[in-house]
Amino acid sequence: MNPTCDRLVQFLGITRAAAGLGVLVRPRLVYRCLGVSAADDGDAVARLFAIREVAVAASALQSDPTGRRFGLATGVFVDSVDVLSLALGSRHGAGKGALVIGGVAAIYAIAGSYALIGKPST
Repeated sequence: MNPTCDRLVQFLGITRAAAGLGVLVRPRLVYRCLGVSAADDGDAVARLFAIREVAVAASALQSDPTGRRFGLATGVFVDSVDVLSLALGSRHGAGKGALVIGGVAAIYAIAGSYALIGKPST
């Protein structure tokens, strides 16, 4: 990867890890942003999201190039699925917070894709 892509990967990994850790600390924030009630799951769904984010970030931030590419590809996949899920959910009355989260997920999917196809440094 070139230096620009390296910085992009580092930014994506660090911010993804921070989001995941933040949700681990305050899981109900996800429900509030999405405009849905937490129901009776004991914050399990939010915590699953948080652990996923931390795991993808750890994979994308590792020094091994193959593992790093796997982490990036996984991030692009889960972010793309998040965008699709939120788009389908918004048809059924999801709040503005869901649109913001979906927009951020779309930006991360695009940025991760860019980093994956970025030209190697010479």
